[in-house]
Amino acid sequence: MALILDFILVVGITITVLILFLLIKSKEKQLPKYILIVLFVFLLFVSIFFYANLHDIDILQLISFIPFDTTQWLIGPLLYLYIKSLFLKEEKLIKNTIAHFIPFGIYLVFISIPELVSDVIEKTVFNYLDFYFEHSIIEAEFSNAYTLFYIFLSFKLLSRYRKAMKSNYSNLTEKDVGWIKHLLLGSGIVISIDLLILLYEHIFNYPDTDHGYITVIAMILLISYLGYYGINQSKVLLPDFLILDDTSETTKKERIHHLSNSTDAELSELKLKLEQVLENEKPYLDEELTLIKLAQRIPTTDKKLSALLNQYMNVSFYDIINTYRVHAVKEKINSAKYENYTLLGIAYECGFNSKTSFYRIFKKETGLSPSEYKNSL
Repeated sequence: MALILDFILVVGITITVLILFLLIKSKEKQLPKYILIVLFVFLLFVSIFFYANLHDIDILQLISFIPFDTTQWLIGPLLYLYIKSLFLKEEKLIKNTIAHFIPFGIYLVFISIPELVSDVIEKTVFNYLDFYFEHSIIEAEFSNAYTLFYIFLSFKLLSRYRKAMKSNYSNLTEKDVGWIKHLLLGSGIVISIDLLILLYEHIFNYPDTDHGYITVIAMILLISYLGYYGINQSKVLLPDFLILDDTSETTKKERIHHLSNSTDAELSELKLKLEQVLENEKPYLDEELTLIKLAQRIPTTDKKLSALLNQYMNVSFYDIINTYRVHAVKEKINSAKYENYTLLGIAYECGFNSKTSFYRIFKKETGLSPSEYKNSL
């Protein structure tokens, strides 16, 4: 068992170092990358601590103890901040950010550092399992609950931002952040299981000697997943009015301002102009069509067009544009001019830029796959 754990930890450390190297060498020096670098540095020390504990390397345990002991109080806020940093401008992100790291700072100053100093002065040798059970099992329960709370907040935040993306982009393939949802789900499951084991150990006073290592193995898998996608993830540019805090009453008033000040006649006229542009100019054939590009064609503001779609017509920009694209695909399938085209070739002609999204959207709109629809004619 020790040999297997040793191999897994070495692989985990190697993967983390490689990811850090790629992040540092990345030409795209943006805040999301810096946040990932901080996160991976701490996760590297966690793996090093487990490796040192497995081989009783006292000096490595001492060096890596602080990052290891505090990571649980840092990982939740960092993931939350990472998601925000993908969508918000840096100046908007700095506001209220420090507050998220207060628990980490308190734990570091009043618990983690004093504990390390105490052990160094007393010249005791760290034994993770005994130390963990005697000193920090209750703290670990709280820190796990704290991380789960931030995973919940991150889920809500990601859901809001993905909704905002559908209000601004007609294609999401190159901007897809669905992988973050999977990462949060996986992290939530691992931490929940870890918390349940901790509660069992606490209630029945029974430390599981393999528990910490099982958790770190799961963590290594999540690190690999985060690194694979995180290295290539770029910022997603969205208009400020789409990503304002939904909980603010002032914001809610601002979001309905453009409609409340418009008469039914004005809204009907704007809707008519939108439909005329979509029917006559076919802007949806542009795979890179965005809300502001369409607004300029009408012409109106992106804010007013968004309000019209979401509040008056009750449809997202993404959905209405792709509905028109599906209609265009159906027309071309029925046209002799396109009989030698593949279904995917027709889809690209109509503004789709991915086979997966084309098949998914077409099936959603028609109830049939593209090939089933063609065969039914």
